[in-house]
Amino acid sequence: MPAVKLPLWVRALDAAAIVALVLTTFVLLFGGFDVHVSLTPLLRVHSTGRLLFVTAALLAIRHAAHPATPLHARILDWLRHRGERPAGNAAALALSSRIAVLFLAYMAVVTIGVDQTSKGFELSGDKLFNLPARFDAGWYGGIALDGYSFSGDFSRQQNVAFFPAYPMLLRVAGYPIGAFGRSIPKERRMLRLFWGGVILSIVAFAWAGAYVWRLARDLIGEPRAFDAVALLAAYPFAAFYSAPYTESVFLLGSVAAVYHFRRDEWAKAGAWGLFVGLTRPNGCFLSAVLACLLAERLWRERHRISTFPSASGNSHISKSLVSAAMPGIGMLAYSAYVKHLTGAFFGWARLHEAWGRSYGGLAPVERAYGWITTEGLIHVIEGVPFDTLNSLGLIFALLLVWPVFRRLGPAMALFVLINAVPPMLAGGVLSIGRLSATLFPLFLALAAVAPPRVVTAFIIAFAAGQGLVAAIFFTWRPLF
Repeated sequence: MPAVKLPLWVRALDAAAIVALVLTTFVLLFGGFDVHVSLTPLLRVHSTGRLLFVTAALLAIRHAAHPATPLHARILDWLRHRGERPAGNAAALALSSRIAVLFLAYMAVVTIGVDQTSKGFELSGDKLFNLPARFDAGWYGGIALDGYSFSGDFSRQQNVAFFPAYPMLLRVAGYPIGAFGRSIPKERRMLRLFWGGVILSIVAFAWAGAYVWRLARDLIGEPRAFDAVALLAAYPFAAFYSAPYTESVFLLGSVAAVYHFRRDEWAKAGAWGLFVGLTRPNGCFLSAVLACLLAERLWRERHRISTFPSASGNSHISKSLVSAAMPGIGMLAYSAYVKHLTGAFFGWARLHEAWGRSYGGLAPVERAYGWITTEGLIHVIEGVPFDTLNSLGLIFALLLVWPVFRRLGPAMALFVLINAVPPMLAGGVLSIGRLSATLFPLFLALAAVAPPRVVTAFIIAFAAGQGLVAAIFFTWRPLF
């Protein structure tokens, strides 16, 4: 029997009651907050008791006026029919996994404690409030708060090395929570930006989860699509999706661009591609992947095209090429700004040398092989444990290249290789682990080739590893 559609005012009251309950929980856990418009406080929310009263009043009014379909019955009905919304379920899985990681991170900080020898900065003595203040978050927050700057020295670490899309989104997320209030100390404004970034990353990851499910449904079939999302959410280095880092938005933009490109939705694919090109240096590589997708299609349809050439077919190719070029255009647009700021068109690339990223060929591989053969694997793990963990991310990616190629095609294999191999040649395994988390074809291929029982085993092992990675990262151990 189809559900009876409730009047708009009933649904509005239900939504208001749920929002009030969420706000009550938030204030109970984290304390009050102010909502700002520009620099002016618009709303102050600080009293748990008042919020509870508002929630109770909304529920009482709603149920007195329309008792036939109570709110709790609507929620239970939604849960019973959740299987009818698989993409939404994938997003919900992604969302809940991020909240769980934040809880584990907080517990690691209060039980294991922060490593004082490697701690880079601290903005608050409150362990929970200070939780997202870790490593590169400071760079993104600094750009969002103060903009780009360049001292003229390419040998020093400077914020021009970081692409602008995520800091721009941080500004958008930071305004409503008062990150730009003039009377607020800078440290507190920065932390508000960081928490805005955490929310941004979590929402982007949930959105990406829905896209991954849709793409997996098209490529490996609906029965395995949810497994791909679960593997992605449980992956050890997915812990970075709970931090104010670019991983979530890069994943979202990449999988969305590929999904829409495969469906000939050129404008959407181009918009997401441009976003990816402005998010991270390796975002421009997506242009090659999209061009490879186009080449795959042209190869499959070569006989029809050669037999029935048409103006519409040429227009189709032109639009797809423009769409595929957008990630590269995004990178070039930022490079033009960097040229204006530093005098060097690819100044952002030169600055990566200050982080130890310079082309070394196969030297990192030779060095690792030499360590293992002369000292033994156990001693290497004990000597460089964080590099070992990052190496596992690289090994995982390389081992799955062939299954990706066989099950998903050359373009998806190219996405993995072009995003994993150049960083390894230019910086060893530095940050390779968190980069591997964004290589979504890996999880589609693993879900496609592994039996269900093996997938379950992988999810359990991955989740245990993610707890370890979260504990390491959020306690200031240099996993990066």
